[in-house]
Amino acid sequence: MQEKLQKMFKAKPFVPFTIVMSDGTHITVKHPENALLMKHWIYVTTDGGETAEHLYLLHVTRIQRQQKEVA
Repeated sequence: MQEKLQKMFKAKPFVPFTIVMSDGTHITVKHPENALLMKHWIYVTTDGGETAEHLYLLHVTRIQRQQKEVA
């Protein structure tokens, strides 16, 4: 899962994505500077930096790319 997340962070242009956890929690990464990927954890700031989520990578069940809106 770590390798997949690294690819998502390095994508040019960056596409926001949602991390889905084993308990059903959804956390959206809107910008690569809003997250820090470690060996076993990912830290994601939400609400403009007001809160932070510490997510254990073993509990990540899937990653969903956000669809681009068609105007």
